[in-house]
Amino acid sequence: MQRISTNMPMLDSRFRMNERDFRMSEVQRGIASSRAIGNLRDAPVDAAHITRLDSAENRVSRYLENIDYVRGRWSQAEGYMNEAVTIVQRLREMSIQGATGTYSKEDLGYMAIEVDALLSELTMVVNAKGGDGQYLFAGDDVSTPPFLVQNGRVPGLNRQAVTEISYAGDLGRSRMEITDGQTIETNLRGNEVFWAEHQQVFGAVDTEGFTVAEANRFFIDGKEVSLEPGDNIHAMVRKINDAGAAVKASLDPVTGSLNLETTVPHQIWLEPAEGTALMDVGLLSDAGAVSPPANWNPDAAVTGGSLFDQALSLRDALLEGDQERVGGAIVGGLDKGLDSLLRNLADLGAKSERLDITSGRLGEEQGAIGDWKSRLADLDLTEAITEMSMLEYTQKAAYQVAGRILQPTLMDFLR
Repeated sequence: MQRISTNMPMLDSRFRMNERDFRMSEVQRGIASSRAIGNLRDAPVDAAHITRLDSAENRVSRYLENIDYVRGRWSQAEGYMNEAVTIVQRLREMSIQGATGTYSKEDLGYMAIEVDALLSELTMVVNAKGGDGQYLFAGDDVSTPPFLVQNGRVPGLNRQAVTEISYAGDLGRSRMEITDGQTIETNLRGNEVFWAEHQQVFGAVDTEGFTVAEANRFFIDGKEVSLEPGDNIHAMVRKINDAGAAVKASLDPVTGSLNLETTVPHQIWLEPAEGTALMDVGLLSDAGAVSPPANWNPDAAVTGGSLFDQALSLRDALLEGDQERVGGAIVGGLDKGLDSLLRNLADLGAKSERLDITSGRLGEEQGAIGDWKSRLADLDLTEAITEMSMLEYTQKAAYQVAGRILQPTLMDFLR
C-alpha cells in the first residue's frame, strides 16, 4: 500500500503560480496607468527622485505663469505708453506751429481746442486698467486711479475742461518671482513714466548751524534715510545722496538752503517717519496730515512739471495767443517729456527682453525635468507588453505541468 505523505509539490506549485499571477497583475497595472512605479516601496530611490522632480516642475511652472502675467501687464502698459508718445508728438507739432507767428489768435484758439481734446485723451491713457482690472500706472495702489483729474471753467472755452491733474498713486513696486532668488517689478509709477522735467525743491530756511537734536528717520523716493543726534546739515546731505534714490541733495551757496534735484525726470516723494528734521530744514510742511507729494513747505520753491503741466500750459498759452511762450519753455518741456516717455519705453523693452530670455531658459529646464521624470516614472509599453505575453505563456505552461504532476485524488490516500 502506498501513501502520499507530503503536499510539498502542490504548495510549491501554488506559490510559484501565485507569484506569477502577482507579477502579471503588476505589469497589467503598469500598462493601464503607464507608470513604472505603483508603490513607493517598489523603487524607493527612484520615487525620491521623482518627488523632487515633481517639486521642481511645479516651481518652474509657477515661474512661467508669473512671467506670462507680468508680460501681459507690460504689453498693455507699452501699448498705452506708445499712445501717449503719439499724443505728445502731436502736441509738440502744434506747439511749433503755434509759435511760427503765421496764425491769428482765432486760429490759435482752434488749436487750443484740439490740445484740450488730446489732453482729455491723455488722462484716459494714464488711468488705464490692465486685463485683470488693476490700474497700470498706480504703483502698488492698483485699486484706485493713479491720477486725479479736476475739471473747471477755462477762459476761452465754452465748456468744462481739465484744470489740474495730480498723481494719487504711491511709490510701491510689487515684485513677482520669475526664477530662484530673482524677482521683477509688476507695476509702473505714473509720476515717473509721465513726468517731463527734473524736479527741483529749494528749502525755505537757511540751514547754517542746523544740528539734529534727536534720532530722525524719513524716506526719499522709498529709500530710507536715518539721522543720528549731532548730525549737521552736511551729514544730512551726504546720507540723502548715499540712500540710493535718484535724487541729489546740495546746499545753496547763497541762501544756505537744502536743495533737492532729481537725476532722472520724476516726482520727488519725501515722507517723514520719525522726527522733525525735514520740517526744520524747510522742506516739508508742519501739517502731518498732508501726504506726499503735497506736503512741501509752502515757502519752499518747487519746479519741474509733468507732461500734463506742459499740455495745460500749451492749451492756456494758445488761448491767450502767447506765441512766445508756446515756442519757448513749452516746446522744451514737451521735448523733455517725450524723451522721458521714450526712456521708460526703452527700459520696459529691456525688462521684457529679460523676461523672454528667462522664459526660454525655464522652458528648456521644464523639458529637461519632464524627460528625466519620464525615464524614471514612465513605463516602456513595448517592454511591458512583451513581458506580459511571456508571463501569460509561462503561466499557462505552469498550469499544464501542475495538472499533470498533481494528479493524486482522495482515493490515492485511501489505498
